[in-house]
Amino acid sequence: MPPFPSKKYHVIYADPPWKYGSKKYQDNGRDFDKLEDNHYQTMTLEEFKKLPVQDIAERDCICFMWVTDSHLKEGIKLLEAWGFKYKTIGFNWIKKYESGETCVNFAPWTLKSWELCLIGVKGSMGKYKIANNVKGLLKEIRTKHSKKPEEARKRIEKLFGNISKIELFAREKVEGWDCWGNEVNN
Repeated sequence: MPPFPSKKYHVIYADPPWKYGSKKYQDNGRDFDKLEDNHYQTMTLEEFKKLPVQDIAERDCICFMWVTDSHLKEGIKLLEAWGFKYKTIGFNWIKKYESGETCVNFAPWTLKSWELCLIGVKGSMGKYKIANNVKGLLKEIRTKHSKKPEEARKRIEKLFGNISKIELFAREKVEGWDCWGNEVNN
């Protein structure tokens, strides 16, 4: 990973590369492997907790953090370790194919079609909020593995305007955002 930033931010947007392990499960007699760890470098909850996110968070700061439902408990623990109080789910991304059909991903219990973005707050972010009509439901096309929809960033910008923002574990540079991650120039 590149050196961690030292600047302070009001908005932190994170898509942690959660470690899943290679889990095997069966569906209708067929074996499936959970191989997310092969797509990019993953980290454990303890490794995430060691990142100095508290050092880059302004006194008033909001964190939007992506989790799958299997990592919901870990996501809340991570928000708290980084100094945020869990508030709610900011976005529920219903993944779509280009055809418009809902994506279906195999999982051990039920077929999954969504991903969640948690909100954690430190201090008082209400005074920075400039919109009250931002929808939490995202019905967006799933593209590259684990790539989040651009619409999520746009909605964060609509909520908070032009205040200091960073994307952690970023894969690309985005105008108006600082970014940190080992895939930014890939």
